[in-house]
Amino acid sequence: MVHVIEDAVHQPILKNRGRKKTMESNNVHQTKNNLVECKSKEKREVPPKESYRRELSTSQLSLIENLYNYDITLSRNLSICADKESGRGRSLMILLEISGHGVPWIVGTVFSVIFFSGVKQEFACNLLLALMFDLVIVGGLKVIVRRKRPVYNHEDMFATVSVDNYSFPSGHSTRAAMVAGLFAMFMENGVWRILIGCWGLCVSVSRIILGRHHVSDVFCGVLIGLLQCWTICTIWLASKTCQELLTLIPYFYELRKQVHVLFQN
Repeated sequence: MVHVIEDAVHQPILKNRGRKKTMESNNVHQTKNNLVECKSKEKREVPPKESYRRELSTSQLSLIENLYNYDITLSRNLSICADKESGRGRSLMILLEISGHGVPWIVGTVFSVIFFSGVKQEFACNLLLALMFDLVIVGGLKVIVRRKRPVYNHEDMFATVSVDNYSFPSGHSTRAAMVAGLFAMFMENGVWRILIGCWGLCVSVSRIILGRHHVSDVFCGVLIGLLQCWTICTIWLASKTCQELLTLIPYFYELRKQVHVLFQN
């Protein structure tokens, strides 16, 4: 009887203890869940600095996109001679294109190095160095950037190579700006300086009018050309240095004599 009474007394106590333990374990689990939810919320919430950076990057991207679209639209509107049936205006632009092409300039400069002497030969040597430097810079940038030419451009350009399929930067613009800058440094007559400057400007603008390049290609090309001009002026080769370099070319002076004899006759 005593044992039965004790069991009857202890059973409610044990049940209460079991309930307390169950409630405590539930509270512990609930607390853990709350902590996990708080941590996940903290992770989801973006810090103010991070949100500011995201907003800034988004605004920068939108600005770049707007500039890109404006460049495309403006270039298309200015390409008034892109059509082959544009008339005489296109013929004039083609002449400007040929006048700024690298082949005539390189051939003419090589001939000047052979034919002239003294100061003129010094200038021709440095100009030839500048033209070679321009080919390397422009070719390298075109391969790196790989921007396609405008869709309305006709593939009828004079003496092109594989890298000329790319648009940035405009090689004619870099060359025209560089050559005009070098001649302006060499010429003493102000009228000739203005004329060579106008020529460089016309060649650059003709690239847009012909539909060969976008506005940004030409604008950056002019800046690159002026930078190349400054670089060549900085490392300018003196006449003595030019003579020493020319002696390294086989049969140079024999060829020079033959050219002079040919023109004297």
